[in-house]
Amino acid sequence: MATHSSASLREEKPHLSAAIKERAQSIKNDKSIGWTSRAIISYGLETDDPWLPELVRRVDAGETIDDSTLATLANEEKIETPTCTDL
Repeated sequence: MATHSSASLREEKPHLSAAIKERAQSIKNDKSIGWTSRAIISYGLETDDPWLPELVRRVDAGETIDDSTLATLANEEKIETPTCTDL
């Protein structure tokens, strides 16, 4: 029996821990946190966003999450650490 090798592997989203999801839900319901931060956390929770743990950490540190935070995260992810191979 022949196997079909043209099937590609499906890339799966990383699974978020229950603790992160629980904390994100708490943030989402906390009216003392700004609506922008809560909306972004809520969306991240709904979509299992891989950045959710970092966003939760930043909110817990007292940071307001907004478009500039998301842009910063996107830029940080694109930056590669230089290596010193010519020394």
